[in-house]
Amino acid sequence: MEPIWLEWHSARNGGARVTSSQWTCGRTSLFLARVLTVEGFDASWQSGTPRLSPKGPELGDFGFLSDTGWQSHAWVECGNLIVDITADQFGTPPVVVTGRHDRRYRKGDRDTALPEFVLARQRAVDEIWPRWLGMTASPAIWILDTVD
Repeated sequence: MEPIWLEWHSARNGGARVTSSQWTCGRTSLFLARVLTVEGFDASWQSGTPRLSPKGPELGDFGFLSDTGWQSHAWVECGNLIVDITADQFGTPPVVVTGRHDRRYRKGDRDTALPEFVLARQRAVDEIWPRWLGMTASPAIWILDTVD
């Protein structure tokens, strides 16, 4: 995903980032959920948003619990696992595969993105999908197959 993330940041003239995965969790997780589903896994896109804007009212304890509090975030749930390949923006390892009940993750009851952003997320995944189909190896599947 690293080259894709860099393309996405370049396209939106992204500013300084903590990691190359920063601000890509929605698109990346939607893509990963699709890959896992096509490979035969029961995977779903999940997200949580603690507030709609930086100074907006709290919606609740949703998203990812970082050292600085709850952060808007998206990830994949697959079976009894959470698979997160963008949590490194919060100081975790680059790939997190953890139990579904990890207290750092709490999904909201709905996707809070505006409809045009939901469509943009889907389009971004549709645009990179042919590149995935051209690959011969599936590292994400290998990771899940090695976790007990």
